[in-house]
Amino acid sequence: MKSSKDSASTGLKADIEERIKGKVAIVAIGNIMRSDDGLGSKFIELLKGRCVNARLFDCGTAPENYIFPILSAACDTVVLVDAADLGMQPGQARVLDLDQIMNVSFSTHSPSPRLFTDLLKTGKEDLNIFVVSVQPKSTMLGGPLSQEVLKGLDALTEIFSEALA
Repeated sequence: MKSSKDSASTGLKADIEERIKGKVAIVAIGNIMRSDDGLGSKFIELLKGRCVNARLFDCGTAPENYIFPILSAACDTVVLVDAADLGMQPGQARVLDLDQIMNVSFSTHSPSPRLFTDLLKTGKEDLNIFVVSVQPKSTMLGGPLSQEVLKGLDALTEIFSEALA
C-alpha cells in the first residue's frame, strides 16, 4: 500500500511532467543567508550534471537581474523554484500557476515573483511559466537548510532529472 507521502510525490511528478514543454529554464530564487529560503541555490547545485536538457539559473534574491539571460536562452518553459509558506509540512512542494501566486507569502525577496514573470512574458506571451514552491521550516538569518527541506530537494531533483531526461 502506498503512503500518502508517496502519493503526493507521484502527484507532484505527474503535475511537473505535464507542464514541461520544449526547452526548459529552471530559475531558482531565494536568500542563502536565511536558512531554508536558500533552497533554490541548493536545488540548482543538485541539478548540475543531472539535467543537461535544461538551462539552470541561480538568481538569488534578484531574479530581475536574470531576465535577459533567461530570455536569451530561448526557452519554451520557465520553472521558478522558491520557498513559500503554503501551510504544508516542511520540505513538501507544490506546483502553482501564475494566477495562484498573488496571495502567496514568498519568503524574503522582492519584488514579487509575479512582477518578474510579467516581465518575462513581455513580448513572449506564450511563454509557459509555473512555480514550484517548497515549504520552508525556518527562514532564520544565518541558519542552515533544514533536513526536511534537503530531503524534499532530493525528491525534486529526482523528479526533474527524470522529467528532463
